[in-house]
Amino acid sequence: MNGLYNGRDKTSHRARIPSTSGYSVNWTSPSGLERKYSLDIGRGIFTESYTGAGVTISLRTYAHRSLTLVMVNELTLSRENTSIDVSVKIVLNRGQESEDVNFYKDSHGILHGETKEAEYPEIAPTIRFYMLTSASLEGVETISSGLTTETFVSLTSIDVNKTNAIFQYEQARAQFLGGTLLSSHVDGWNQMWQRGRIDIAGDITISKMNYACLYYLMSSLPLTPNRKEWPFFGLSPGGLAHGVENLDYMGHVFWDQDTWMFPPIALLHSDIGRTLVQTRIRTLRSAQLLAKRSGNEGAKYPWESSYTGLETCPAEPYGRLEIHVIGDVAMMMRQYWQLTRDLELMVDLSGADVVWETAKYWAARSTYNQTDDTFRINGVMPPDEFNFPVNDSVYTNSIAALNLRFANQLARFLGKSENETWSNISSKLLILYDETLDFHPEFQGFSTYRHRPKQADVVLLGYPLMVDMKLSTRKNDLMIYEEITSTGPAMTWGMFLLGWLELDNVTKANELYQKTVANAQEPFLVWAEYADGDGATNFLTGMGGYLQMILFGYGGCRIRDETLTFKPVLMEGSNEMTFIGIDYRGCSFDLRYSDTEMTLNQTHVTCGSVGLSVRFNDSGAWHSLTTGIPMTRERQSFEIKNLR
Repeated sequence: MNGLYNGRDKTSHRARIPSTSGYSVNWTSPSGLERKYSLDIGRGIFTESYTGAGVTISLRTYAHRSLTLVMVNELTLSRENTSIDVSVKIVLNRGQESEDVNFYKDSHGILHGETKEAEYPEIAPTIRFYMLTSASLEGVETISSGLTTETFVSLTSIDVNKTNAIFQYEQARAQFLGGTLLSSHVDGWNQMWQRGRIDIAGDITISKMNYACLYYLMSSLPLTPNRKEWPFFGLSPGGLAHGVENLDYMGHVFWDQDTWMFPPIALLHSDIGRTLVQTRIRTLRSAQLLAKRSGNEGAKYPWESSYTGLETCPAEPYGRLEIHVIGDVAMMMRQYWQLTRDLELMVDLSGADVVWETAKYWAARSTYNQTDDTFRINGVMPPDEFNFPVNDSVYTNSIAALNLRFANQLARFLGKSENETWSNISSKLLILYDETLDFHPEFQGFSTYRHRPKQADVVLLGYPLMVDMKLSTRKNDLMIYEEITSTGPAMTWGMFLLGWLELDNVTKANELYQKTVANAQEPFLVWAEYADGDGATNFLTGMGGYLQMILFGYGGCRIRDETLTFKPVLMEGSNEMTFIGIDYRGCSFDLRYSDTEMTLNQTHVTCGSVGLSVRFNDSGAWHSLTTGIPMTRERQSFEIKNLR
């Protein structure tokens, strides 16, 4: 359940609710039927099925895509003729009793739950919610006399608002009786896939990987915009279903959301990207409080955030030192602004305040060095968590400078004065560079012989930070750090692959592909944090990194201030790649390309916009896209802009 946490301060974790939908089949009559498990990611349904002897038994489980408070279990018994007796015993695995929630009986068969311990009681109290469950499927179910098919259902509706929980329960019940409960759920998923997805022809394995990664990410995201009374609290590395105490990062929100998961979601589903941005706007006051407690101005976003937006990282010194997350938040705001020009979010919903307050923090956290007329940021932990504390992390300093520059850029756009302090610091922040070896040392005193980075760090300067550098420097960063980086979490190698594509070394990129997808676990391609299956389960961070590798690597997409640029490259083993529903400044378009040609098709233009235009690499002219009329050219680099 979104936002349901229990535990005081740094013990805060996802609160466990005993399962009301963990059904499975214990035995069937007739016996000896063939058993299969399947996950239909196109329709969002997990099925346990038994077939044979003229009988089909299906136990379906799904979180309803449109009635988002409702979990559904449907048991369907079918037989070829009524002379066959069909029965099944269903068992329910509730799991252990919850140590996180106290339950009380309410009216109308509703359970009233309340977490046992508030995260920071001075900020927010314990969390109350309501749960309404229909009759259980547990026990023996037998098909009724005279019927060839019969379906039994179990419904669970949960929300912090009792009225909402009851309403969606009744809606689900009515839809089931009307025969539309399953179809309305499937329609919800169909709409999502039609609006934004990645299709790859020629290699079914790659296709499955793309769909699985997007499915698991979207399964933990809301379908509709934020509700004021209960907003979306953010994407944690393991999604909504993982994060009990001391496991799967306890459901906390990290830079993983802002840096790894946000970009592919925002590019294909900008409305849901907006919801992710709002998770950081919601906690701005808490970030300001954390900055004040640390003795600095501005906003200091926590390394790990849960319910209140205060620090919930259970271990030192991550929360104290891994401050690059502040810049990661600002970079997400910047990418969203570049993609959408959403003035309402920036002005009316305080998005700009996030950018300016984080800039204030960097200004306060930086120290001036008179010797070389530079600003430094000392005593930090970079993305490479093996080495800390360090001075002048090249990633941290680069993203801080990006934050400061964007703060002034946004101020100018909104008619405000530029902050000279921010401008001065951003231009003088020390970005380490070794002229002899032509590469970026990770931090002061870094040695390629003594230090072994944990994960992608310096290589992120090329993408997503897009730090200006020579091509030779970019190449050396890739070569040096690929050689010395450890096995790394799931998103690491996709960034190296992406970098080689940036340098047009497709052969080297293709060599890294299998290393990139080694974390995907059969049979349903759920990613683990590490390739051996260890670490966080359902590791959305890695899946987000994979999708970035496809869109921003092979697709060559770059989000810039006034344009969206592409340098499409075909993946090895595929003969055609299609990006459906790329969202850009109120418009949507599809990009399809093969080894020789590509087609652009504008599919949607919002009211007030005159649409998009494109400029191809082989022509200096801008061409207007017309909705529904494809434009085909030889495969090449191109850029998109909005005509408004």
